Amino acid sequence: MLTDIQVKDLAKRMDIPLERVCFKDELLEKPLKYNVSYIINMENELDIEGNPNIGSHWVCFQVNKYKSGVKEGLYFDSYGKKYPQVVEKFVGCSIPYNKKDLQSLVANTCGYWCLAFLHFINSSPCRSGHLYSDAEAFCSMFDDLNESIDYKKNEFILKHFFEPKDKSLRKPITV
Repeated sequence: MLTDIQVKDLAKRMDIPLERVCFKDELLEKPLKYNVSYIINMENELDIEGNPNIGSHWVCFQVNKYKSGVKEGLYFDSYGKKYPQVVEKFVGCSIPYNKKDLQSLVANTCGYWCLAFLHFINSSPCRSGHLYSDAEAFCSMFDDLNESIDYKKNEFILKHFFEPKDKSLRKPITV
């Protein structure tokens, strides 16, 4: 699993407007900002005994506010699960979320999934600029693992989001 430092470094390289990387119980410590991305770990910062957690699973979301005043939010979990209650409280309303299971249970790639998704909706040359359409386009590239067992196809496509644009810099990628 990627560390928070690795997530921040990759987000910067991928032109993702990342506002925060935190544990889910830290989310409410600062107010929501619009048109930026949030990546949260589904663990709390501390376990029930008060010891620091190392984290379990990365998820992400973004809420955009347009000049017209319209707000659109979207939550992404590579397992296709609904957001925790703290996200709804932070955002101030319910928001759409992907329902497609993209990540194999045996893979430790959740951070990569979040980064690829946020890159696609924010800075990919393939995006349309419409949050929901772009999210749908991203998810449509992959098989739903509730209907298919070809997780290797999903991982193969995912790896392409992390290849350098300069072909001379390309090395084998391990995700």
